[in-house]
Amino acid sequence: MKVQIEGRHLKLTPAMHEHVQKKIENLEKYFDGLHNLHILLSPQEPKQQKVEIVAAVVRGKPLVAHAVHEDMYVAVDEAVHKIREHLKKYKDRMRGRKRQSGRFKTPDLGAPEPDTGDETKE
Repeated sequence: MKVQIEGRHLKLTPAMHEHVQKKIENLEKYFDGLHNLHILLSPQEPKQQKVEIVAAVVRGKPLVAHAVHEDMYVAVDEAVHKIREHLKKYKDRMRGRKRQSGRFKTPDLGAPEPDTGDETKE
């Protein structure tokens, strides 16, 4: 997995870089089709810090998580939590598609059969 951490209008300190690396190191266990992560740290309005995480996954649109908080460390934690939940949900969706495709699809036993009119009346 390729990781790119970027600070926009912000000097990225080694402590912040290490904190982000520590938080994202186990994201691959939630979904192994994760290609790369782009993490953008930027200050917003006065006393607001914004974190945006974009995760490129196999066979799908990129997953995006945003978090805004006064403390950058808390914003990173919230954004990582959100992207983790997105990855879990995406993995469940991919599993569901696999189960409902083709020959593994369960037949609908509750639907009435259409009347073809071939039967003779007595």
